[in-house]
Amino acid sequence: MIGTDDIEDIAKINVWTGAIEGEKPNSMVILASVGSGKSTILKKASEPSKVEQATIKSKGKEKKVIEVRKITGSTLYTTNTTPYMLYTRYGRLLRSGQIKHIIIPDFLNILNQPKQVAIAQITFYNSLIEEGIIAIESRDGSFLTEFPVSIGLLTAISEQDYRMGKNAVMDKWGAMGFLSRLMPVSFRYSDGVNQDIRDSTKHRAYLNEVEYWGIKLPDSQHVELPFDMATLIEEVTLRVRDSIDKTAARKLKQLQRFCMASALMNGRNKVDIDDVGKLYKYEKYFNWNCTATIGYKDELK
Repeated sequence: MIGTDDIEDIAKINVWTGAIEGEKPNSMVILASVGSGKSTILKKASEPSKVEQATIKSKGKEKKVIEVRKITGSTLYTTNTTPYMLYTRYGRLLRSGQIKHIIIPDFLNILNQPKQVAIAQITFYNSLIEEGIIAIESRDGSFLTEFPVSIGLLTAISEQDYRMGKNAVMDKWGAMGFLSRLMPVSFRYSDGVNQDIRDSTKHRAYLNEVEYWGIKLPDSQHVELPFDMATLIEEVTLRVRDSIDKTAARKLKQLQRFCMASALMNGRNKVDIDDVGKLYKYEKYFNWNCTATIGYKDELK
């Protein structure tokens, strides 16, 4: 990957929000042009699953051996986005709290479905990443928990698909509050970086570019957020909030969790100026407009 250090660091920190005691994990969507490496970044955030063999009984006493995918980390990487898949196949892991984030590498997997199906799935994720889900009953199965289960969503969509979809299914995103639940991270490449990416592709460097981060989250930990640090975070929040977001409370929570996770990732249980400094460094990416350019110094003058 060329030039994506900032975006990868942002993604890592958001994964670490899953380890903050008493807080919901952050959700994030990466926006950039087609071919910008969005899905590859999210793939690095996943944990390679293990495939194990299990013996099950089929009809009667007959037994057969099947392959079972075993999740070893805190993230679930999947292209099957249906709620049914989540609560039937991974219900136990959701109830236990092991899964902190679901990674959908391309949100177009949802938007390309029939309109009503897409809206139903967005409504499901709308609840999953905020209020949480506690009971689902359908003819295909059920999901019941004592306490609401809430996990974060890490996903990506191309700038082009976002603009096209905004007049269709995505018009309903804002109305149901879905957009405000996601931390947007958008960027574009300079001409020089685009050329280097093409040169790298000609050498087929992409065959060796995916290296899993191997993030192992600790048990949930308390993180102290001093009031003076919260005030500095509020200043950034007011700069990056959407113009229609008057209270900016949800955005403030996201950025506070971001700084708390930064502290945890660096072995601390208290937010300090280094964590807020990351907000200052990365705030240019926290929008839906793809205005932040990743490039070389001589190009960005």
